[in-house]
Amino acid sequence: MAGMEPKKLSREKLADGNILLFVKERFQDDMTEDNLVELMKVLRDSTLILPMQVIMSAADAERMRLYEENMKFVAENDISVVPATAKIDDGNYMFIFSQPEQIPVEYSESVTLMRAPFEKVYQYFSEDSEVDSIVLDPFTENLELPRELINAIAQMESQLEDEA
Repeated sequence: MAGMEPKKLSREKLADGNILLFVKERFQDDMTEDNLVELMKVLRDSTLILPMQVIMSAADAERMRLYEENMKFVAENDISVVPATAKIDDGNYMFIFSQPEQIPVEYSESVTLMRAPFEKVYQYFSEDSEVDSIVLDPFTENLELPRELINAIAQMESQLEDEA
């Protein structure tokens, strides 16, 4: 996979998540500092898949449940969309995905999937002090990224050839 070496990157080259998946797996196989830095650079410039959950009042949720398939639904109360988080053991995690293929169908049906650049993911992450870390591809070969590492990635300069 030498042809996938992420040297001159563009949003187009990163779009399908193959390079991110490759550098994640390379880091998991060989946890060197060089491989970690390469993973951080690619993650910093990637567009990720972020699971979101819709928050609405119980009354609106019940009204929506009762609507027929082709009817138009208009909420009577505020609706918000926030990143889905998962409490596991003593931790609270935000999930992100490199590719759609990394997301189980059952999970994707329970959330709304949004494509977002790392900067947007970081904004959501930094606004939620209860989230301990981000997990990349949580249902396959997952990689936990603690808050300190996420903050370091956010401080990095873009390596994209069209933004450098």
